[in-house]
Amino acid sequence: MKEPSSASFLMKMIVDRAESLFVQNGGKMPVTAAQCRVLMYLEKMKGQAVSQRELERYLGVSHTTVKGLLQRLEEKGLVRTAFDDSSDARVKHAYLTDTYEARHVAARDTILRLEETVLSPLDESERRELKTLLSRVLDNMLTK
Repeated sequence: MKEPSSASFLMKMIVDRAESLFVQNGGKMPVTAAQCRVLMYLEKMKGQAVSQRELERYLGVSHTTVKGLLQRLEEKGLVRTAFDDSSDARVKHAYLTDTYEARHVAARDTILRLEETVLSPLDESERRELKTLLSRVLDNMLTK
């Protein structure tokens, strides 16, 4: 493959291909790649209330997109949302459900298999370095 002209183009191509592989290898996975990112963020927050605005900022998508993602995840029984902030009744929070907790092992296995496929040409030190660099890039982008 000819070297791409920019890092951002290369990252976009990697993301697009990874999402395609995710869909192909998802098997019985009941969620899309975008929905999976929501679930993974909620899991990372370990039961804390996560506002829709926080998800918008984290995912870098619009309010309408987050609202749709959460609505579809609620329909699947994987997420519940609630207006549970007594100081501001306009803030809607998202939480993982017990149904999600019961299914997340299969989801995690699918994601780990995909990651292994994607990173297979790299040795362990290269994988650590890549994750470190990508984390730095993401941290920088989240502050913009």
